[in-house]
Amino acid sequence: MPLKGGLARARGKNHAAWMIATALLAVAVPMASARAQDTVPTPGPAAAPVTAAPAAAPAAISYVQRGVPAEATAENGVIARERAFVAGRRAAWDRIASAAGVTRQLSDAQIESMVASIIIEEERTSPTRYAGRITVNFVPSRVRAITGSAVADGGGTPGPAPAGTAPDGDAPPRPAAPVPVASTVEAVALYGSLNEWLELRRRLRGQARIEVTAISTDRARLRLGLRTAPGVAAQELAQQGITLVPGSGAPGDAWRVALAGRS
Repeated sequence: MPLKGGLARARGKNHAAWMIATALLAVAVPMASARAQDTVPTPGPAAAPVTAAPAAAPAAISYVQRGVPAEATAENGVIARERAFVAGRRAAWDRIASAAGVTRQLSDAQIESMVASIIIEEERTSPTRYAGRITVNFVPSRVRAITGSAVADGGGTPGPAPAGTAPDGDAPPRPAAPVPVASTVEAVALYGSLNEWLELRRRLRGQARIEVTAISTDRARLRLGLRTAPGVAAQELAQQGITLVPGSGAPGDAWRVALAGRS
């Protein structure tokens, strides 16, 4: 009996130990699983896709520059006006060059070759001074030939000239190629007003090379490069509304040129 009682007590102790171990195991497994889950890295938010920065857009410019100051002083009003327009064209080009980041220096002739026309907004004249404001209309393709792709078309449509004001003949359309010269003559150009001189010069430019050697308020001494002999050239010029006739024969006055119909 004592032996059996001891065995029973031992079995009871073992059973109790087994029950405690089972309970501890049941608790430990979920805790271990939870700890394992805690160690799994949590994915962060998806990284935004990397995109290239857009290229800088070309600077926009206007090929019509308005309100450009044009001022100059000279020995007479005709020369003062001519010099004022040269200064005005350069000021207008400087605006475009600054917007486009162009640092290349251009000559007056290069700037003039890009100008389609000039419109006078306002002007004040005196015997020796010209002061005004002008609109300068540039030829877009010729401007782009200088600026390249550095600019975008900023618009600007040339407006009509104010009543009584021509879209200035100081920047007329030029022939595509230089006029071939067959003969050169000295001539005196006669005109009664500034606009008459500008119109005469505009018409001559398509027919002859012109070099102004002297100018005043009513006449200018010219060296004309004609593409034919003077007699034949006179007939060709007549078709353009220009008269070319023999002059006095004095030095520099071998021929006289004027708009047709001028008395």
